[in-house]
Amino acid sequence: MDTLLKLLKPLFLPLLKVDFRPPHLPEGSSLVRALKPSEKWLGYRYLTVLFGLLNQFIGTGVGAVALMATGQRWAFAVAGLLVVIQCFTVGLALVVARVDFELRHYLVGDRSLRVVQGAWTREEVTLSYANVQNLEVTQGPLERFFGFKSLTISTAGADNAPGERNSHLVSLVGLTSADELRALILNMLKQERGPGLGEAAPAPAALPHGRLLEIREAALALREAARLG
Repeated sequence: MDTLLKLLKPLFLPLLKVDFRPPHLPEGSSLVRALKPSEKWLGYRYLTVLFGLLNQFIGTGVGAVALMATGQRWAFAVAGLLVVIQCFTVGLALVVARVDFELRHYLVGDRSLRVVQGAWTREEVTLSYANVQNLEVTQGPLERFFGFKSLTISTAGADNAPGERNSHLVSLVGLTSADELRALILNMLKQERGPGLGEAAPAPAALPHGRLLEIREAALALREAARLG
């Protein structure tokens, strides 16, 4: 399929107007690791695209057969046009899935994380480790079947109103090393916020017994003075 899509890409790329230049981290942040989704995720995307167009396949096929059953010349022309449009739609959807895969980049820096994605609309999100609140690795049944996971990162202000796009929630999809990446980002968080991140606050040091007695005697003396006064 990839060979066929490479042949189709030049036909559809002018419609997408994408920028294939590699992304970079913000100035002052050093790259620690660069990742992309797994090829397994790309196969999963192809399957979801084809499954999503299944109703169109069926509708186009039924419509074309019904038209040709009339025996009219114009009906054959319309049926052929429907098939061409359907093939164009499928080709475009698969090329978009392939381009979206090529344009997805996950850059882990020493101070921030940048996620770049999107074929129709290019999105670049930079998360500062100072704002990260939670990292969660998820894997649904289909993801488990294909052999990849997703890492969801939420930052301060992640609770949006229903129906609104959550700009404080970023998902790194298609990862075969999501757990390792989560551990790496947690390590970056600790370096950014200090060694006490995620650790319990140290218990206060206990006072010596003699010092406690002095404090008790002073408190009793103040109490007695207040009573007599």
